[in-house]
Amino acid sequence: MSNKNKGDTESWVPNNKIEILDGVPIPHRSERRTYPFRELDVNQCFMVECEDGKHERSVRSSATRWNKNDEGRRYVVRRIDDTTSTVGVWRTS
Repeated sequence: MSNKNKGDTESWVPNNKIEILDGVPIPHRSERRTYPFRELDVNQCFMVECEDGKHERSVRSSATRWNKNDEGRRYVVRRIDDTTSTVGVWRTS
């Protein structure tokens, strides 16, 4: 069992490589968006080549969040026929 105190940062910092920085601006939420929901007009879509099931769930989850938080706009996600990993996201209203 270790004799280190719980407050000892050396016990949880991997290789002491974490830096504390000053003056770094917090990115605006819109700068972090992965998918272009905001740019879609009604009846437009974008396609996403998903790397795996987790990636596809991420796209679907994002659409669900946008449906809840973007008043008046609705999005649907569908897997594209004849592909194994492509989904489309359509704005329907």
